Amino acid sequence: MRNKVVYLLRKVTIPIISLTIFLNDILVILVIQYSSLHFISVNRETLQRILDMTKRSFLDILVTILEIIAPSHVRITTENDSVPRNTFRVNPKTNVIESSLDPCTISICNHQIYTDWIFLWWIAYTAKLGGRVHIMLKKSLESVPLLGYGMKNFKFIFMNRKWIHDRATLSSRLGELDADARHQGPLSGKEPASIDEDGCNQWPITTESLNSTSWPYNLILFPEGTNFTDNTKGKSKAYGAKVGKATFDHVLLPHTTGLRHCIKSLQPSLNVVYDITIGYSGVRSGEYAESLYGLKSIFLESKYPKLVDIHIRGFKVEEIPVDDEEAFNEWLYNVWREKDELLDRYYKIGTFNHDKDLQHTIIGDFKIHRTEACLALLCPIVTTILFLKYVISFFLG
Repeated sequence: MRNKVVYLLRKVTIPIISLTIFLNDILVILVIQYSSLHFISVNRETLQRILDMTKRSFLDILVTILEIIAPSHVRITTENDSVPRNTFRVNPKTNVIESSLDPCTISICNHQIYTDWIFLWWIAYTAKLGGRVHIMLKKSLESVPLLGYGMKNFKFIFMNRKWIHDRATLSSRLGELDADARHQGPLSGKEPASIDEDGCNQWPITTESLNSTSWPYNLILFPEGTNFTDNTKGKSKAYGAKVGKATFDHVLLPHTTGLRHCIKSLQPSLNVVYDITIGYSGVRSGEYAESLYGLKSIFLESKYPKLVDIHIRGFKVEEIPVDDEEAFNEWLYNVWREKDELLDRYYKIGTFNHDKDLQHTIIGDFKIHRTEACLALLCPIVTTILFLKYVISFFLG
């Protein structure tokens, strides 16, 4: 009986708390965006920094909500031969994980649950890149009331999932992203050098300003295209049989076209492609994280991973055979095969760290700086106090 009461209370209070925080803060973000775009006279660079601030604030909201309802630890393991030791560290004063990741990067990752992308975005946040993250989303999300407007201002990339339609959109957005990173784009007041046959702007290729990047980026991609579930695993096996590719136990076959195009488009400024593998405590081999830690489980049933394991290695652009389609397909397949082997070992020993001499591991809380968390909570708290004051005065006359 007691457990049922606790469950019902949580089922009501947690969504209310989460929605109160989320909606209040989202409205503040949208007001700042709309005011900056339509009422405040600022130059293009200042406007972009304001929009980047709102993007980072959106992450602050998500992490703060998860920290309240699903507090977890994060254990990050890096390979010393591709990610310098101590790239990740815990700040002894704030107890917040910080990092010194490269400024112009692509992050690719296996996809287990819907909140994977929040952890990848948070990794960028540790390197002070929280406002410079770019994510690919389904085109339909662009039409979501309020959120769609905000995400367009975040310059997220909306895709139709059909390459014939997405190629031009992706080329245009990534070309601008690359040019801005090299101080040759619109944020530096530059004009396109030409326009290609698809109508996409072509920017100067000079890299003379790369050492003073003021517009870094982190592009987050899930080459599998969807979560790892029993259903998607079956579809992946069917596709593998069709194309003659052996499939995997813990990941899906990756799609190559989009990632290859991204690397080629960003190549002039791109520093590193980070290969990230996520594992969740409590998930055993043969189980699906999405079944255990879906949104319903996290928000209504208090079932969430107490420890999130993240493994990171880096590939320099020159190490990736991006100019040869067949070789690139094989390279990505081998990356995913190694990822599958890594997860297989993880499910057996419970950690990605299997060699302390070759790897570096730190553990800390999944959180942001306290000041940012307090700001994320300030508006909802004030709104709640005013609402309660109104309710009390209404009933007491």
